[in-house]
Amino acid sequence: MFQLGVHAIISIIIYLIAIGLAFQAMKAVQLDKIVRKGRVFETQLLYLFGAIALGFLIGNFVITFIDTSIQLSNLF
Repeated sequence: MFQLGVHAIISIIIYLIAIGLAFQAMKAVQLDKIVRKGRVFETQLLYLFGAIALGFLIGNFVITFIDTSIQLSNLF
């Protein structure tokens, strides 16, 4: 039971770090040229949702990779 709690805390930390890194990476994308002028709030929401989606995918990959690597020890 303790291991599930530790796994949950580590997963949350990984997701938050991945979302933060994705948000920093999204700053390099110039969505102002795609979105209509005067739509600042919508552009910020698009940045936020894009960062959350990208961060979730990256975090999910990292967590799955770690879990699979740990399970490889059962092979030997």
